[in-house]
Amino acid sequence: MHSRKIMYPFPVDGALRPVFRGKQPAHWKAAAEAKGFALIGRAVDRLHVILGCKTCGTPTLKRISVVLGHNPECPHCIRIRRETAARTVGATLCGPDPDGHRHYGLYEFICGHRDRRQHTRVEAAAAGGHQLSCTICLHERHAIEAGAQGWQLLGDADRPNKSYRRYEHLCGHQQDAAIANMRRGDIDCAGCGESWSSKPSKIYLMAFTLPETQVLKLGFSSNPEFRLRQVQENPKMTKGALLRETSVDTGHRAICIEKALHNHIATHRPDLIVPPELFQSHMRITSEIYHRHGKTYISALLDALASGWDPSVQQAAFVESI
Repeated sequence: MHSRKIMYPFPVDGALRPVFRGKQPAHWKAAAEAKGFALIGRAVDRLHVILGCKTCGTPTLKRISVVLGHNPECPHCIRIRRETAARTVGATLCGPDPDGHRHYGLYEFICGHRDRRQHTRVEAAAAGGHQLSCTICLHERHAIEAGAQGWQLLGDADRPNKSYRRYEHLCGHQQDAAIANMRRGDIDCAGCGESWSSKPSKIYLMAFTLPETQVLKLGFSSNPEFRLRQVQENPKMTKGALLRETSVDTGHRAICIEKALHNHIATHRPDLIVPPELFQSHMRITSEIYHRHGKTYISALLDALASGWDPSVQQAAFVESI
């Protein structure tokens, strides 16, 4: 039995706990000792006990079933570990996650901004010896870098890549660009620029007959016929042929689509990828060559592309209609 009038004389996990009077079996004490705790007593009800952590010396309330069948953790040791990690990276752990996610906490950075962060990411940053970045300051820095190049930072990129952001040029054109390229000024506007990225381009599919196997090449170029001659060491031997091409409004969009198509094939049909050693001696390319039996699959992707599917934006897996 227990009495709520009799309380432990010290706080347990931030609150005073009522004593529960009952036996403390020897195997309970042994289990607690084996897992780094001392069994102080029973509390609240017949299912709970108070443990004293042998590492930090702080009491904590646990279910006896956890003590007997699992490995109980000391919440105070966890908090100390997280606070130490935060200080290491120049931040302060202010409290639990405002959204109630137990794996996140509210942190304050050196700049004074506060934001939620995943605890394990903070500890990883501490272990790696680098500071924790502030999302607000990072956004401001990216905006300043973009402004220096004549661009305005709009937000996250349309493509699923954390290294890219969405920007708007002074001419009003919007496009995704790598953060690092914007920082270096290595970027051309696909709306008003005069480089390959702003010129019309094409997604092409070519076929080649190599001594070892027959292969396909999927790529982009403003001049696929020239590209066909360019990639062959000996056209008489490899007998390249342009199978089809799809027009794209700019080279920038073409390269985005091309990369997304290659990623899609690598994810859903990696069996189509030809090992480089089978073609490198005959072609002036190092990757993105596919087996000839993948023609139907890749053609279906290009059919979908021609019908409006944009693999650089849409995340849903393409479902063949073949």
